[in-house]
Amino acid sequence: MKFAFWKVIYIGILLIFTFQSTAQDIEEIKITGQFNNRPVTEFIEFLETQHNLKIFYKKSWITDLEINQQFNNAPLYQALTRTFRGTNLNFDFFQDNAIIITPKSADSRLQDINNEELLTVLGDPLNIGRYRSATISGRIVDGKNGEPLTGAVLYISKLEKGTSTNSNGNFEIELPTGEHNLQLSFMGYEQNNRRIRLIESGQIELELFEESHSIEEVTVTGEGQNTSRTQMSMVRVDAKILKELPGLMGEADVIKSITMMAGVQTVSELASGFNVRGGNTDQNLVLVNGTPVFNSSHLFGFFSMLNPDVIENIILYKGGMPAKFGERVSSVMEVDLKEGNDEVIAIYGGLGLLNSRLTVEGPLTKNKKLKILAGGRTSYSDWILKKIPDVELTQSVTKFYDISGKATYNFNLHNKLSLMAYSSNDEFNTSSQTIIKYGNLLANLMLRNRLTENLNGELNLSYSRYKSRLTDLADEKQYESYFLDNQLQYYSGKYHFNWHPHERHNINFGGNLIRYSTNPGEVLPANKETLIKHRVIESENAFELAGYLSDELLLLPNLILNVGLRYSHFLNLGEKTIFKYDESIPKSPESIIDSTVFGKNEVAQSYGGIEPRVAFNYIFNNGYSLKMSFQRTQQFINQVSNNAVISPAETWKMSDFHLKPLISDQIAIGVSNNNNEYGLQFTTEVYYKKLKNLIEYKNGAEIIMNQHLETDLIPSDGYSYGIEFTANKANSRLTGMINYMYSRTMRKTDGYFDEEKINSGSWYPSIYDKPHDLSVTATYHISRRWRLSGNFVFISGRPLTLPEIKYRYAGQTLIYYSDRNKYRMPPYHRFDVSITIDENLKRKRSWKGSWTLSVYNFYGRHNPYSVYYRKGSPNAANNYTR
Repeated sequence: MKFAFWKVIYIGILLIFTFQSTAQDIEEIKITGQFNNRPVTEFIEFLETQHNLKIFYKKSWITDLEINQQFNNAPLYQALTRTFRGTNLNFDFFQDNAIIITPKSADSRLQDINNEELLTVLGDPLNIGRYRSATISGRIVDGKNGEPLTGAVLYISKLEKGTSTNSNGNFEIELPTGEHNLQLSFMGYEQNNRRIRLIESGQIELELFEESHSIEEVTVTGEGQNTSRTQMSMVRVDAKILKELPGLMGEADVIKSITMMAGVQTVSELASGFNVRGGNTDQNLVLVNGTPVFNSSHLFGFFSMLNPDVIENIILYKGGMPAKFGERVSSVMEVDLKEGNDEVIAIYGGLGLLNSRLTVEGPLTKNKKLKILAGGRTSYSDWILKKIPDVELTQSVTKFYDISGKATYNFNLHNKLSLMAYSSNDEFNTSSQTIIKYGNLLANLMLRNRLTENLNGELNLSYSRYKSRLTDLADEKQYESYFLDNQLQYYSGKYHFNWHPHERHNINFGGNLIRYSTNPGEVLPANKETLIKHRVIESENAFELAGYLSDELLLLPNLILNVGLRYSHFLNLGEKTIFKYDESIPKSPESIIDSTVFGKNEVAQSYGGIEPRVAFNYIFNNGYSLKMSFQRTQQFINQVSNNAVISPAETWKMSDFHLKPLISDQIAIGVSNNNNEYGLQFTTEVYYKKLKNLIEYKNGAEIIMNQHLETDLIPSDGYSYGIEFTANKANSRLTGMINYMYSRTMRKTDGYFDEEKINSGSWYPSIYDKPHDLSVTATYHISRRWRLSGNFVFISGRPLTLPEIKYRYAGQTLIYYSDRNKYRMPPYHRFDVSITIDENLKRKRSWKGSWTLSVYNFYGRHNPYSVYYRKGSPNAANNYTR
């Protein structure tokens, strides 16, 4: 196939006039085959014989080239790109079945602006000039293993317009027809450019490759996509960032990484969950592949329930929630599990001081359309307790395990089916007499479809169960020992549509149906011979229905408006009994005057309401953005606990005749820079949140196994406000983040009777009111493999109530307590540090590993956890458990 150089010039001229008239047909060819260290000439012969292609080249250009690739139904363009990447050769399609290979210097017309990619034509050249604009849809993937890249950024600097990929790596953007330079970026990957000629709407798959050979590391952040979005108050953490944060015993942790962000806090190390902008822990909707989790912690809250090895990325909405989200009033956290790579079976894991983990991923079928991911963790933390010089702790038990898996079947680029499952179990006791066990069980089926060119659909079927058991051994008195059980089950079906009818409109709509079922409490004797009576708190059942519609409108080139409306309806169902109380006296079991019995599935109480959502984004010419959002959300299920630190045995209570749904209105305004100048980005937001129908508790309230729980609950109002500041630095050896928040969270309970008032009906700080919150995170890349990381946290002490007076009356010693939350604990602060040597950079190495040494609470700060009292001690009210 040798030919003279003048023929190359002739073919190049021919290319200019033919405009690749039938290149679209060639690009639709799919390549399947395995070429391990084979000559490129052999691959070319394969293309010519198997796909009837004519390939023109000079043999001396490719004599010494080898190919080491596996293709599974890969587009021809992608296969050729992977073959010639890193060489000095280009390729292009012409006529109906021909490919020309030329040196990059031979025909500069075939090179893009940065000499990285060829010109790609989308559409039929016969339609040139027919359309003023067209929609590009497609996917950005890891060029090495084909995995989708979530949050990868596609940006057109000339138009100051861009977008980012979703959890499946898919994107969609409407552009004027003509030639464009697409700038592709993703953190930890080489920045790439792709020049396209857009004739009409079409599809394309784009690749990015990890930074594996550069001397200096370049970190590309994905925040630039904010220029075309109205979303604010959002935090995104991908798996790569997660692993760089120092963790307890060297373990990366999802929840702890989130609590480093402005506006997110936790009560203490031994606290389950997290608090967002002053909200309670139960006001956060944590979704794992669309399925909610009702307890997100392991080992007293030291670890989150999620194995970091199986996580693709995390997105937290602190405000400005899209209309498709409801159910909770403070935040929504989406956790997406990896789909598994579609190239080879891979096994990886980690060994730690407290636990170990193992993960397997890869394709299961020859066509590689079916792939799986399975991971598990188990702990062996008891040995640490055995080393503590305390008799009770030495006898303690702390252990957990979790198993997660996901199977995905790709019908094609736009149609996908996935199945996810998760199971966990925890067991611990801090004495030999009390044992607590709890666990989660999740299952999810998700089907994504492209219904038409402009309409996509997603079906999500979910199941979630949380249950706990407390065992009281009653000082080895078998006849007094018992079990205390509670359980919550959640079933849901959701369908979400995304419709892009016009370049100025992006419409989302859909609906969901949820069924709740709770067993608030059940006491069972632990032995046959017992004094314990079997008792059961009446179960609760309910349905929640919702529908929503939102539209993102491009009003002006630099002004985007998002308007959404959500309607939620809640039905509390029988079989149950509603008690009526004498309204002239405080509620108590003694004030019951009547009751109403509802049969099975009979509606006992219903609530409904509209939840408007509005947001806008104004983009200034200097790259700064001004954003505003307003949201109303409703919550129909609450976790009941009168402690700051929620234990696994706490129960869930649904809205009913006595307990109205929690309603929150929040407005936020923010300013951010999107130009990423000098690798520095910042965001500042102020917010105000008003809450209605919060749960508060009477003094001395009984929560566990209370048949008349409503008599100890008091409705209250609240508000939160604050200012948040976030600064990120990237694109250098030293990267990091500073987050600071000043906030206040207040409550007011003003009932009809004195015992239903707290602090005489005045405003008082909630237990989550911690005004100052500062976190600083930094990573210094000593070399390509060595990195040093550290983070510092400072948080104001949380409020608490202390006894102020002790006196005797009628022969008894009585305690007079202060106003609710009058005092504060000392501030909380700590410094963590870790050093890591990352995996070997050689791609052909069969196994790779990394080592991490971390120190949690480096300077040994004794942070207070709770307050206790000693009888007869002069300073009894001022002792802290640390």
